[in-house]
Order: sequence, then C-alpha cells, then structure tokens
Amino acid sequence: MLFRSALTLAAATLIVTPAVSQSSGRLGTPISPGRTITGELSTSDPILTDQTHFDCYSVLTSPGQRIQIDQLSSAFDSYLIVGGGSCESLTSPQHNDDGGEGLNARVTIEGTGGIFYILANSVVAGATGPYQLRASLAGAAPTVTRLNVGQTVNGTLSPSDRTLPDNSHYDCFSVQTRVGQRLQIDQTSDDFDSYLSVGTGGCEQLTATARDDDGGGGLNARIVHDGDGGVLFIQANSVSAGQTGAYQLRVSQAQGRAPSPGRPPAGNAAGGPAPTPYSNVDLSTLGASRPTSLPVVTSEWGTDVNTCYAAYSAMVEMTVANVQPREWGNVSEIAWNTRRTRLGLQIDYRAPEAAMIDFSTANFKSMAMVGAIGVAPNGQPNQGRPLAEYLTALANCDRAHGLTPVTRY
Repeated sequence: MLFRSALTLAAATLIVTPAVSQSSGRLGTPISPGRTITGELSTSDPILTDQTHFDCYSVLTSPGQRIQIDQLSSAFDSYLIVGGGSCESLTSPQHNDDGGEGLNARVTIEGTGGIFYILANSVVAGATGPYQLRASLAGAAPTVTRLNVGQTVNGTLSPSDRTLPDNSHYDCFSVQTRVGQRLQIDQTSDDFDSYLSVGTGGCEQLTATARDDDGGGGLNARIVHDGDGGVLFIQANSVSAGQTGAYQLRVSQAQGRAPSPGRPPAGNAAGGPAPTPYSNVDLSTLGASRPTSLPVVTSEWGTDVNTCYAAYSAMVEMTVANVQPREWGNVSEIAWNTRRTRLGLQIDYRAPEAAMIDFSTANFKSMAMVGAIGVAPNGQPNQGRPLAEYLTALANCDRAHGLTPVTRY
C-alpha cells in the first residue's frame, strides 16, 4: 500500500534515553497486580528526548504470568513505554498510545521472573496533569486460529471468550497474505450483529487497518483487504457487549488485484518479482526534491468529526515519530493533541463511520510525508501538492470546528 511505503521511508523511531527520576531512581516506584496508583505528570518530572514528561514504575513478574498495565487520564493523551533494563535505559520496550478506551494506554506483558519498568508518559511534549496507573492480572493469551484463503470456519462467541474494552467478546484468527492479493473476509451470524476488525500486531493489541459492521449485508460484516505479504490478524467480534452465539468466518480470494498506484501489475513477463514503490527512485536525491513552497490547492476531504479527528491524529502520530512537517506555517505552534482530544469526545466509536478513522489517519500521514519528500512512489515529482492538500484539509477542519486555522506558509 502507498502509505506503508511512505511511512517506511520517512518514519523515525522514538529513542528512550530519559534522565533518572529523582523520586524513583533506577528501580522505579513498585506496583503489583491488583494495585492502582494515582500519579501526576508535572514540569519538574524528567523528560524523554521528545520533551515529554514521565514517571517511572517497576513490576516484579513471575514466569508465565501475564500482567496488563493501564494508564488512564482525562488531563492528557496517555502513552506507556514498558521494557526491561532500568528506568533510564529501557531494553526491548513496548509502546502504546490508545490501547485502552479512548485516549488511555494499555500494554500487556508476559512475565519472565524478572522486573519490568514502566514509563507513564504522554503523547505530546510538555503535557502535565493527574493520571492513574493500574496493574492487573490478564488471562491467558487468546488462541489464534490460522486460516487459509478459501477456508470457512464455524465459531462461537461464548462468555468465556476474551473481551475488548467495550466488553464485547471476540475470537482471534490469522491469515498469511501475499503482495498483490486481494482478500475478502466475511463474518455471518443469525445470533448476533457481527463486527470485524483486521490489522497487525496480534489480536490483543491490534493495530487496526480496517473495521466493519454491516458491510456484508444485513447484520453481517465484510472487509476487503489488499495483501502486503504480512500476517493479517482478524477479530471476529460482535457490535454489542456480552453478545454470544454461533457464527461463520470465511476468507476468500476477492475479484481483482490490490492496486499499485503508478506501477505495473505485480510480477513481470519473465516471472520476476514485482517492482516496489520508490524502487526506481535514487533515494539519495530525495533531499533535493523537497519543496521550498507549496501550491494553493483545494481539498475534497470533509469536515465531519470523524474525518477531522483522523486529520488531527495523523499530526499527533507524526509528532511522536518526529516527522511532523513543522517548518510550514504555524504547524509547530498548534497543540494538535488538544484538538484531537476535543473531537474524540464527540465520536461514537461503534458507529459505521468510525470504522474509517484508522484508514483516513494513514492516508493523511501518507499525503504529508509523500508531499514533504516531493516525489511520489512512482518517481514523479509532486511539488508538495499532497502535503498542501493535507494542510488545507486541516485548515478546513479548524474553521468548521471553531479553531484557529493552520497556515501553509
């Protein structure tokens, strides 16, 4: 997919090199399963390299024990970083932004018998305020049933199945995809209103790329997915909390192939591998292609709450990854997470329209990054038009929701 190539090329990795907390030192404040601690991020707390404040905690685990860590706050967008090592030098860290409900963070760790260190953090630099950190024992990891393309399975949602934060039950499946392959996933049931989510990262901490309620007709769910060669995880779920009953899940080959913008179809006459985005571009020349000014464009993106939430989310995620287009206009002066939080309170996350938020966020990030690079994945110069369209969409959202508009220049 286009945005995957753009993000792979441009995204930065957060390096955790915090200073040592005066109050907790290398060991952190101890927390154990079943305990909730009330804390507060303040301007006197140590900071990470992205200028976000953090408090450090530690939890002693037992081998095979699964512990769920939740950070909850109504004052800022929570962000958790959990790993080994010590407070000032985490090893193999896990990161999470919105794995809990709303803007709350959640990480589940597999006990090793050693100590895990927890950084209670925020998404945006300088954010402060109260929060709660909770540790609880998690149940066994959900069984992942591997499916093949063309396979149909009969399943049952039961009270003993794992639940999502909205208390709806789900079963977990996976399927290996191929580049250029288009898959159709259908969930049908006469017992409840089906709901499908697909994505990466495993079912427990799914990074959703698509969600669907009634796309299969009636109360059945359907998602069409363009394969990228990775493993696709599938949550077979229900719309409402506590719903149980029988269902069928089918993975089939959909008609057509996954689109490859500006590129020929996968494969070639000689049977060689398909070309990939930016494969015919000299990457060493990309810096010279960066636009020095942006064209005046119009945007066809709407200004509804879901679209604008996605537009703001894209800017927040790029800020976290240190690839925000901060050199344009007043981009660096705006508290994007505050705007996202304001709109997030208005969203019905179970409504069909909300299923497009993750997809729209990814598209906005792609527009920003491809435009900032100045070259499309097919090698054609774009004069920064995708970035200009994204900033125009942001400005339209700002005006529609009574906010000071972002400027492009």
